[in-house]
Amino acid sequence: MVTKQNIEQYKTKGYTYIDNFLPEKIATDLEKIYAENTKWELIDQVRETHYQHVMKTESPYFPNEDEIFYGKFYRSNHLEKETYDIFDEYFKPTMKEFYKDKIMKYDYRCYKFDKGCHLRTHIDDYTSMIGTTYYINKKWMWDWGGILHVGSETEFETLDSILPKFNRLVIMNHGVFRFPHFVSPVNDFAQNPRYTMVSFNE
Repeated sequence: MVTKQNIEQYKTKGYTYIDNFLPEKIATDLEKIYAENTKWELIDQVRETHYQHVMKTESPYFPNEDEIFYGKFYRSNHLEKETYDIFDEYFKPTMKEFYKDKIMKYDYRCYKFDKGCHLRTHIDDYTSMIGTTYYINKKWMWDWGGILHVGSETEFETLDSILPKFNRLVIMNHGVFRFPHFVSPVNDFAQNPRYTMVSFNE
Protein backbone atom coordinates (compact mmCIF):
# COMPACT_ATOMS: atom_id res chain seq x y z
CA MET A 1 0.00 0.00 0.00
CA VAL A 2 1.36 3.40 -1.03
CA THR A 3 1.45 5.93 1.82
CA LYS A 4 1.87 9.71 1.91
CA GLN A 5 5.34 9.12 3.30
CA ASN A 6 6.23 7.01 0.25
CA ILE A 7 5.11 9.78 -2.10
CA GLU A 8 7.04 12.40 -0.12
CA GLN A 9 10.24 10.31 -0.07
CA TYR A 10 9.95 9.69 -3.80
CA LYS A 11 9.61 13.43 -4.46
CA THR A 12 12.27 14.70 -2.05
CA LYS A 13 14.78 11.86 -1.72
CA GLY A 14 14.37 10.21 -5.09
CA TYR A 15 13.42 6.75 -3.92
CA THR A 16 11.27 4.90 -1.44
CA TYR A 17 10.30 1.32 -0.66
CA ILE A 18 7.10 -0.50 0.20
CA ASP A 19 7.21 -3.61 2.37
CA ASN A 20 4.66 -6.45 2.12
CA PHE A 21 3.88 -5.24 -1.37
CA LEU A 22 2.22 -8.33 -2.86
CA PRO A 23 -0.35 -10.61 -1.23
CA GLU A 24 1.52 -13.19 0.86
CA LYS A 25 0.57 -16.20 -1.28
CA ILE A 26 1.65 -14.56 -4.53
CA ALA A 27 4.96 -13.45 -2.98
CA THR A 28 5.59 -16.96 -1.65
CA ASP A 29 4.68 -18.61 -4.94
CA LEU A 30 7.07 -16.31 -6.80
CA GLU A 31 10.06 -17.53 -4.81
CA LYS A 32 9.19 -21.13 -5.71
CA ILE A 33 8.70 -20.26 -9.39
CA TYR A 34 12.09 -18.53 -9.51
CA ALA A 35 13.90 -21.33 -7.68
CA GLU A 36 12.49 -23.98 -10.03
CA ASN A 37 13.18 -22.03 -13.21
CA THR A 38 16.07 -23.43 -15.27
CA LYS A 39 15.90 -21.03 -18.21
CA TRP A 40 18.43 -18.33 -17.33
CA GLU A 41 20.73 -16.40 -19.64
CA LEU A 42 24.00 -15.02 -18.27
CA ILE A 43 24.40 -11.29 -18.90
CA ASP A 44 28.06 -10.29 -18.63
CA GLN A 45 28.37 -6.57 -19.37
CA VAL A 46 31.53 -4.58 -20.07
CA ARG A 47 31.10 -0.89 -20.95
CA GLU A 48 34.46 0.79 -21.42
CA THR A 49 33.31 4.40 -21.88
CA HIS A 50 30.15 4.69 -19.74
CA TYR A 51 31.97 6.60 -16.97
CA GLN A 52 32.97 9.21 -19.52
CA HIS A 53 29.39 10.24 -20.31
CA VAL A 54 26.10 8.57 -19.19
CA MET A 55 27.46 7.43 -15.81
CA LYS A 56 29.86 10.29 -15.12
CA THR A 57 29.71 11.86 -11.65
CA GLU A 58 31.58 14.59 -9.79
CA SER A 59 32.14 12.35 -6.77
CA PRO A 60 35.73 11.39 -5.91
CA TYR A 61 34.40 8.13 -4.45
CA PHE A 62 32.58 6.76 -7.50
CA PRO A 63 34.34 5.47 -10.65
CA ASN A 64 36.14 8.10 -12.68
CA GLU A 65 36.49 8.43 -16.45
CA ASP A 66 39.30 5.90 -16.89
CA GLU A 67 37.38 3.06 -15.23
CA ILE A 68 35.18 0.41 -16.83
CA PHE A 69 31.60 -0.50 -15.97
CA TYR A 70 30.97 -4.20 -15.27
CA GLY A 71 27.74 -6.04 -14.62
CA LYS A 72 27.13 -9.75 -14.21
CA PHE A 73 23.74 -11.36 -13.59
CA TYR A 74 21.20 -13.76 -15.09
CA ARG A 75 17.98 -12.88 -16.90
CA SER A 76 15.01 -15.10 -17.78
CA ASN A 77 12.74 -14.20 -20.70
CA HIS A 78 10.74 -17.31 -19.86
CA LEU A 79 9.95 -16.02 -16.37
CA GLU A 80 9.09 -12.59 -17.72
CA LYS A 81 6.33 -14.11 -19.83
CA GLU A 82 5.16 -16.40 -17.01
CA THR A 83 4.91 -13.62 -14.40
CA TYR A 84 3.90 -10.62 -16.49
CA ASP A 85 0.28 -10.80 -15.30
CA ILE A 86 1.50 -10.09 -11.76
CA PHE A 87 3.49 -7.11 -12.98
CA ASP A 88 0.48 -5.86 -14.92
CA GLU A 89 -1.98 -6.21 -12.03
CA TYR A 90 0.11 -4.92 -9.11
CA PHE A 91 3.16 -3.00 -10.30
CA LYS A 92 1.70 -0.82 -13.05
CA PRO A 93 -1.08 0.73 -10.89
CA THR A 94 1.46 1.44 -8.13
CA MET A 95 3.82 3.26 -10.49
CA LYS A 96 0.96 5.43 -11.68
CA GLU A 97 0.51 6.69 -8.11
CA PHE A 98 4.07 8.05 -8.20
CA TYR A 99 4.35 9.10 -11.82
CA LYS A 100 1.23 11.01 -12.80
CA ASP A 101 2.08 11.39 -16.48
CA LYS A 102 1.14 8.53 -18.77
CA ILE A 103 3.76 5.78 -18.87
CA MET A 104 4.23 4.82 -22.50
CA LYS A 105 6.74 2.00 -22.15
CA TYR A 106 7.22 -0.77 -19.57
CA ASP A 107 10.48 -2.71 -19.67
CA TYR A 108 9.97 -5.65 -17.29
CA ARG A 109 12.74 -8.10 -16.38
CA CYS A 110 13.36 -11.14 -14.14
CA TYR A 111 16.86 -11.35 -12.68
CA LYS A 112 18.96 -13.81 -10.70
CA PHE A 113 22.15 -12.74 -8.92
CA ASP A 114 24.14 -15.88 -8.20
CA LYS A 115 27.52 -16.07 -6.48
CA GLY A 116 29.87 -13.43 -7.87
CA CYS A 117 27.12 -11.52 -9.67
CA HIS A 118 27.19 -7.74 -9.25
CA LEU A 119 26.51 -4.34 -10.81
CA ARG A 120 29.12 -1.59 -10.65
CA THR A 121 28.06 1.98 -10.01
CA HIS A 122 25.58 3.19 -12.61
CA ILE A 123 22.95 5.88 -13.17
CA ASP A 124 19.62 5.02 -14.79
CA ASP A 125 18.27 8.44 -15.69
CA TYR A 126 18.93 7.76 -19.39
CA THR A 127 17.01 4.46 -19.31
CA SER A 128 13.74 5.39 -17.60
CA MET A 129 11.65 7.94 -15.71
CA ILE A 130 10.71 5.54 -12.91
CA GLY A 131 12.42 2.28 -11.96
CA THR A 132 11.39 -0.54 -9.66
CA THR A 133 13.14 -3.46 -7.97
CA TYR A 134 11.13 -6.13 -6.17
CA TYR A 135 12.80 -8.65 -3.83
CA ILE A 136 11.64 -12.26 -3.80
CA ASN A 137 13.86 -14.22 -1.37
CA LYS A 138 12.24 -15.13 1.96
CA LYS A 139 15.67 -15.23 3.56
CA TRP A 140 18.57 -12.86 2.98
CA MET A 141 21.46 -11.73 5.19
CA TRP A 142 23.33 -8.43 4.95
CA ASP A 143 26.71 -10.11 4.56
CA TRP A 144 25.56 -12.38 1.73
CA GLY A 145 26.03 -9.38 -0.55
CA GLY A 146 23.64 -8.42 -3.34
CA ILE A 147 22.89 -5.19 -1.46
CA LEU A 148 21.59 -2.15 -3.31
CA HIS A 149 23.67 0.89 -2.33
CA VAL A 150 22.31 4.31 -3.29
CA GLY A 151 24.54 7.38 -3.38
CA SER A 152 24.09 11.06 -4.07
CA GLU A 153 25.58 13.60 -6.47
CA THR A 154 25.94 16.10 -3.64
CA GLU A 155 26.57 14.12 -0.44
CA PHE A 156 29.66 12.26 -1.59
CA GLU A 157 30.59 10.51 1.65
CA THR A 158 27.26 8.84 2.45
CA LEU A 159 25.41 5.81 1.10
CA ASP A 160 22.01 4.32 1.81
CA SER A 161 21.95 0.53 1.78
CA ILE A 162 18.75 -1.38 1.05
CA LEU A 163 18.40 -5.00 2.17
CA PRO A 164 16.84 -7.43 -0.35
CA LYS A 165 14.00 -8.09 2.07
CA PHE A 166 11.22 -10.50 1.09
CA ASN A 167 8.22 -8.83 -0.59
CA ARG A 168 9.85 -5.38 -0.66
CA LEU A 169 9.38 -3.04 -3.63
CA VAL A 170 11.89 -0.24 -4.24
CA ILE A 171 10.74 2.66 -6.44
CA MET A 172 13.30 5.08 -7.89
CA ASN A 173 12.64 8.52 -9.38
CA HIS A 174 15.06 8.61 -12.33
CA GLY A 175 13.16 11.40 -14.04
CA VAL A 176 14.13 13.98 -11.40
CA PHE A 177 17.09 12.53 -9.51
CA ARG A 178 20.42 11.43 -10.92
CA PHE A 179 21.81 9.22 -8.17
CA PRO A 180 24.64 6.70 -8.60
CA HIS A 181 23.88 3.23 -7.23
CA PHE A 182 25.36 -0.25 -7.33
CA VAL A 183 24.74 -3.83 -6.23
CA SER A 184 27.52 -5.46 -4.21
CA PRO A 185 28.73 -8.93 -5.29
CA VAL A 186 26.85 -11.95 -3.96
CA ASN A 187 29.29 -13.83 -1.73
CA ASP A 188 30.28 -17.48 -2.01
CA PHE A 189 28.66 -18.33 1.32
CA ALA A 190 25.23 -16.99 0.32
CA GLN A 191 22.83 -19.90 0.70
CA ASN A 192 20.88 -19.11 -2.47
CA PRO A 193 20.82 -16.66 -5.39
CA ARG A 194 19.17 -13.27 -5.04
CA TYR A 195 15.96 -13.07 -7.06
CA THR A 196 14.33 -9.84 -8.26
CA MET A 197 11.68 -8.44 -10.56
CA VAL A 198 12.95 -5.22 -12.14
CA SER A 199 11.38 -2.64 -14.42
CA PHE A 200 12.42 0.50 -16.30
CA ASN A 201 9.48 2.66 -17.33
CA GLU A 202 8.94 5.88 -19.24
